[in-house]
This record gives sequence, C-alpha cells and structure tokens, in this order.
Amino acid sequence: MNIGTYRLLALAALIVLPTAAGCGDDGGGGLGPDILGDNPVLREIAIQCGIDVDCEAGGIVEGNADISGIASVDAFFRSVVNFEAAANSVDAALRAELDGLRADFGISAEADLAAELQAQFDANLEAGLQVQYEAPKCEIDATATVEATASCDVDVDPGSVMVECSGSCEAEVSAEIDCGAEAMVECTFQGPEIACEGSCTGTCELDVAAQCEGTCTGTCDGTCSVMNAQGECQGSCDGMCQGSCELAASGSCSGSCNGECTMQEPEGGCEAAVRAQCTAMGDAKIECEGRCDGEIEPPMASAECQASAKAEASLSAECSPPRLEIDYQLSANADANFAAALTNLDVRLAAIAAASAKADIVVDAGADLVASAGGALEGAIDAAAMGAAEGDLKVLFGVECAAQELGAVSGIINGATSSLEGSVSMAAGVSTAVGI
Repeated sequence: MNIGTYRLLALAALIVLPTAAGCGDDGGGGLGPDILGDNPVLREIAIQCGIDVDCEAGGIVEGNADISGIASVDAFFRSVVNFEAAANSVDAALRAELDGLRADFGISAEADLAAELQAQFDANLEAGLQVQYEAPKCEIDATATVEATASCDVDVDPGSVMVECSGSCEAEVSAEIDCGAEAMVECTFQGPEIACEGSCTGTCELDVAAQCEGTCTGTCDGTCSVMNAQGECQGSCDGMCQGSCELAASGSCSGSCNGECTMQEPEGGCEAAVRAQCTAMGDAKIECEGRCDGEIEPPMASAECQASAKAEASLSAECSPPRLEIDYQLSANADANFAAALTNLDVRLAAIAAASAKADIVVDAGADLVASAGGALEGAIDAAAMGAAEGDLKVLFGVECAAQELGAVSGIINGATSSLEGSVSMAAGVSTAVGI
C-alpha cells in the first residue's frame, strides 16, 4: 500500500467522522502533514488534542519512535532506534580495544593492524604465540523477552507465555531438576578438590596419566611448550600428563578439580551446585524462564511484535570475556617494548573476543529487523490504515507518517551495521594473527 492509498483511506474516513471525533487513547503524537488538509475543522480538532499534524517531532532518523500512535508499530520503530544505539556502542567498545592494541605495540592508525602484529610476533618470538581459550558466553534474558512482547502486543499475557531457547537455559539449582526429554541437565560445582568427571576451570589433579588441555606441572608424555631446569613440563602439554594440569579454559578433567567443575547428568542432581542449566539436545528448543545462551524464540504474538521483541532481546545480550592463556618464548634479541606490550595482550584479546561475539548478535538482529520491515511492519500499518475510520485522529494522522518511515529503516540499520562490520573484520584479522 502506497502513501496515496493511505491518504484516500483517511479522506474516506472523514465522511463518517463527526466533527467531535475522538483524539485517540491519550491525545498524543500521531503524524501526517497532508492527510486532513481538505478538512480544516478536523485538522483544528487534532491540533487542539495535541496531535503533531505537521510532523515537527521528527522520526527514527532523529531518534523518535513515537510516530504512529499504534503500540506494535511504534515498538518496532523503537527497536530500530535501539539497534542503532547498540551497534554504535559495541563498535566503539571494539574500536577502543583495537586502538589500545595499536598503542601497546606502537602501531600507527594508518597501518594494517593484523599484518603489523604478525610481523612483530615473527621478529620477537621463537615460535609465535600459543593461545588457549574458550569462546565467549553470551546470554539473553528470557524474562525481558516476554516483557518486551507483552508491551508490544496487548493480547499477550506475560504470566501465561514462555520463550524457547535453542541452547542452554539457566535453571533453578535442585536435586530434583528435570529438563525434560529434549534437554540434559548440567550442574556446576565450585570449590577445592571436587570429584570431577567433566569440564574443569582451574587446576585438575589427574587420577591417572591423562591428556592435559592447559599447563602441565609434572611430566608430559608428548610435546611440552615450556620445560624447567629439571626437565619437567611447566607449559602446555600435547600428550599425557603426570601431575597437575592448570587448564587455560574449561577443559576435560578426570580427577580432582580445584575451581569449577561442570558435569552432565550427575548423580544426585544439582544439589549443592552453584549453577544449573538445561541444555537442548541437537536441534531441539526448550522452554526457558532464565537466561539463554543460544538463539531465543519470543512468545507467539503479532509478526511485528515478535520481530521487535526478538531484536530487543538480542540487543540486550551480555557476553562475558573468555578465560584465556598465552604461552610464548621471547627470542634472544626481542625488543623490550614488545615484551612489555605482551603483558596486557591476554586482557585485550579477551575483551575483543567478547565484543566481537556481541557484535555478531547485533548484526543478526539488524538483518532480522530489515527483513521484517518489508512484511510484518508494513502489514501492521496497512491494518491500521484500514481501521482509521473508527474515529481515532491520532491513528488517522499516524499511519501516513509510519508508512513514510518504512523507507528509513534499512538506511539506519545498514549504516550502523557497515561501521560495526568494519571493526569486526579488523578484530578477526587480529584473532588470525595471534592464532585464535
């Protein structure tokens, strides 16, 4: 439906609207400069109701989402405004860390960061960097997703709907925890000397000679990155380890874990655990009331509300920096400034990894909003235009401006996405240079 059609619908509505037409639910902010130009009486009524008939409040380019007076449509526009803010924020955080790397290693703003880092590693290290890390964990609040859906669609009761999670969902710690047939229980225990048959973050005292996924203090039956004077391995071990294994990230442990141990389906459930979660198996989706670290599906609602609620959930995702460990051996003629810069590299890389993970989620949210604007949002505006004859001047003015704002959605999202993707690409080059 084009702008001319919206005008014809509105003008047709004038035939049946009395001169005492209602202002709308709250008498506020609908837009549309020409829609009632042929009826000065109703135009004056709209002005007296506080309706901005000349669009002076602006639109989403100016950061204004209260455009149509239709809750679901304006919620979608608000998600577009929030997307731009989130994309710019993540972009700024990522660029700050990349600029910090340049400053640490004395690399100019005009130089290729990844190439210059690689050149310095080649010149100052014996065998490059050995980086061990686990991917950042990003979580989305399922409760916030329900609330966003309910505020957009009045037919959604937040007390009776649920979101679905395709990854792991936070669960209540309990000995009787039940994740259902399509998910498995995972419990995380914390403390010294935890009997662990699972994933340990910390130090693993191995029961028997076992593969070490971190730094082995003892004898390594394989390749060791760092040896002490007694011939014992004190670095990463590519083979079997006799002794203690200091895990760089969450590695497999069969023994006693000093730190955090995450086990699947442990006997006794999650009693005394510090965290519990249900992890969907395969392609399954599970109901979730807590935080989800996978893709989340909002409750059923109008198409435009589902799109905006999913976007809002993604934009609020929290990505924690990964725990990582860097092993290296300086060459005999290594530059002193380079050696000093390496001391802060692990912190920089962790922050870059977390920001990059959040950036990927934000970019996907933007793409979903652009796709939905061409169908779900346009359909909602069409429906509002067809119902304008009910006498709501706010909606009567608002549908035309909402239709005009459709064209601005892709421009705002694509502009913010382009800048963010440039930073992500630079960060990916850095990750390749350091071996992540």
